[in-house]
Amino acid sequence: MIRLESVTKEYAQETVAVRDASFEVQKGEFVFLVGPSGSGKSTLLRLMNRQESPERGEVWVAGRNINEMPDSKVPYLRRTLGNVFQDYKLLPNKTVFENVAFALEVIGKPKHLIAQQVPAVLELVGLEDKTDRFPHQLSGGEQQRVSIARAFVNRPLILLADEPTGNLDPSTGEGIMRLLERINQTGTTIVMATHDHRIVNMLRKRVIQLDRGVIVRDQERGVYE
Repeated sequence: MIRLESVTKEYAQETVAVRDASFEVQKGEFVFLVGPSGSGKSTLLRLMNRQESPERGEVWVAGRNINEMPDSKVPYLRRTLGNVFQDYKLLPNKTVFENVAFALEVIGKPKHLIAQQVPAVLELVGLEDKTDRFPHQLSGGEQQRVSIARAFVNRPLILLADEPTGNLDPSTGEGIMRLLERINQTGTTIVMATHDHRIVNMLRKRVIQLDRGVIVRDQERGVYE
């Protein structure tokens, strides 16, 4: 589903964010990218959705080498990907329903399909009774659930999550992780960057650990010491 082959990403002043990274993520896997701030976790996610391109190496997503993909095809790639962020990125002037529906509107889904899919995904994330609320009327955990609903409403093959529990208290974060685990069980591949030891050790999924851009450990059912 995702394959990186000897990928190196450098920024200005010869800062190496990712160095010679190689790994493969199978369909339906749940993978944690762990490591301290600046270790390269977020850069790896940006390489996977073509926000960044590597200096060296190849990135394959859903059977395609996305480095060689023309810019005009990148929006189509991103339709197969869902993205969840630490800071939610909700549209403040839109309701819960409208925020989730927007993800379908921008790719041209018909209104009758939107009317079916949005309530179904809001029920999945436990917000079926908050459809008319605006983001400022929600708790942080509820806002993150809207963000996850928006990322998942198009049933992406892959969901990329960058510190999705970073702004949440432990119990709320645990609820978000159970939700992501449920989405993973529907067949969606999840790659999540985090530095939250407790969550990684609770779920015991595959762990890829980075240190200054280098993969230092790749372990099934791993823990994060």
